[in-house]
Amino acid sequence: MPNFNDFVDTLKNDLIGFAKENLEEYKEEIIKDGTEFVERTKTDLERWTQGLGTGALNQEDFEFLLKAKKDLAEMEALKQIGLTQIRIDKITNGIIDVITGSAIKTFL
Repeated sequence: MPNFNDFVDTLKNDLIGFAKENLEEYKEEIIKDGTEFVERTKTDLERWTQGLGTGALNQEDFEFLLKAKKDLAEMEALKQIGLTQIRIDKITNGIIDVITGSAIKTFL
C-alpha cells in the first residue's frame, strides 16, 4: 500500500510538470508556493490521503476538503513577482488540482 512519502514524491514531480507545461516563466515560484502549501496542510493531507487509501474518502470528498484549505495557500513567491490576484487564484486552483491528481494516482 502506498504511503504519504510516495504521495509527496508523486506530487513534486507533478508540480514540476504543471509548472513546465503551463507557466514555465514562473516555474520556481509555483514549485516554492505549492510546496509551502503542502507543508501548511501536511497534517490534514496525511489524514486525507490515508482516507483515500482505505476508501473512507472518495475523490470528491478529498477535493472538497482540500479546497476548504485554499486560504492557506498564500502564494508569496508569486505575489512578490507582481502577478495579479486573478492570475494567482488560477494558479492556486491549478495547484489544488495537481495535489488532487497526485493523491488519486498514488492512492486509488
